[in-house]
Amino acid sequence: MKLLDKGSFIRPVIVGQFGPPTLTCIRSWGEKGFPVGMVCIRSKREMIPTSKYLDDFTTLPQAKLYVCDGMQIISDFLKHFRASGITCVAENIARWINDHRQMLPAEVALWLPSNQAINALISKQKQIEVARKVGFKILPTYFVEKDLQTIHGIPQEHFPLCLRPTEPQTIIPAFKVQMVYSRGDLTQFVNKIDKIDKSIIAQPFMDLPNLVVHGARTTSGTSIGLQAFLVERKFETVTLSIRPTVLEKDLKEKCIEFTNHFDVIGNYHFEFLVDKKNGFIYFLELNNRLGGTTAKVFACGYDEPLLILQAYGVLPIRNQQRNSTEGPSTINQQASTILYRPLANITVSSKRALLKYLFYTIKNKLTPLDYPSESKLNRIIKTIYGFLKYRDDVFMLRDLRGSFALYFESLKNNL
Repeated sequence: MKLLDKGSFIRPVIVGQFGPPTLTCIRSWGEKGFPVGMVCIRSKREMIPTSKYLDDFTTLPQAKLYVCDGMQIISDFLKHFRASGITCVAENIARWINDHRQMLPAEVALWLPSNQAINALISKQKQIEVARKVGFKILPTYFVEKDLQTIHGIPQEHFPLCLRPTEPQTIIPAFKVQMVYSRGDLTQFVNKIDKIDKSIIAQPFMDLPNLVVHGARTTSGTSIGLQAFLVERKFETVTLSIRPTVLEKDLKEKCIEFTNHFDVIGNYHFEFLVDKKNGFIYFLELNNRLGGTTAKVFACGYDEPLLILQAYGVLPIRNQQRNSTEGPSTINQQASTILYRPLANITVSSKRALLKYLFYTIKNKLTPLDYPSESKLNRIIKTIYGFLKYRDDVFMLRDLRGSFALYFESLKNNL
């Protein structure tokens, strides 16, 4: 069902690399009849973005990223496309766009968090402090500096530790997650790091599933669309399989209080660990952006790109009437015909990731970070079952062009 014609004033543009999160936005907005544009960050050897729902795109070369020439490319495309608004995937790109607002057409809205909000959330140490204040459960947490003075206070029983940067760009060489099994391992790892401007978070490693809570917060401070998803399998520190689950009222209220504290605007997702034995849910972090689970939850029926438009007042919140002073009345008339996607009680994964997981299982290349810890035979059986039964996060019959474009790009990158 087409909602708007090609002359519509709702003409979103997404900035980022062509991947599952950006393709999800293209599909979500395109299905609703919005003409969709993309500024694709890509090298010459990378595939151009392709989808049934993509109306136009321009290439932003990697060399032009974060420089004025690159912003001019974005500005020229926004004018050519007659864009109504722009959003992106990465925090650094959002800050860059915010910093150069004056170079973009005045009529184009920025559907982005403010730099103040982005900078406040960058620090995982600050997030942990606020998480304690709102009542989230926190694992025993230590902050490791380059001088290693703090490691002597870490009890031996808290090893192995899971290490994460408090602010990723402040550590060289960069890393995402690292496990250490003793003080000696920790000392050796830190000594190999050339630069630590901000401390490293160290918490006891817990072999537990993740709980992801997606949601959004509007410019007026209203929390919308909160939904929990259980991550029952993890591979290479990211989600391998995910399914919808119940979001308890107490946890929901704490999530809302946390986002209110940081004045979060737009879509977000929380990461937690779930200990089913004692019922504890441990806070890990919040990301105020699209992410690795965006495509997977969309396949479950959770329309995160739609929430972006609702959060920034482009569309009314579902089942709520907007005041006539909040925007043109035609928005209500057009939005009333949107077909909302129902949430499905299914498990979603990436068949490409499942094949890689199977290969790693056979070759004994998995690590303790690959959850759950099982026998090799169980992993093989469950992976084959998942490949046959789980819904894929990218494949869509209505958009075979987009599906095969991503599959081909992934295959090319792994050759």
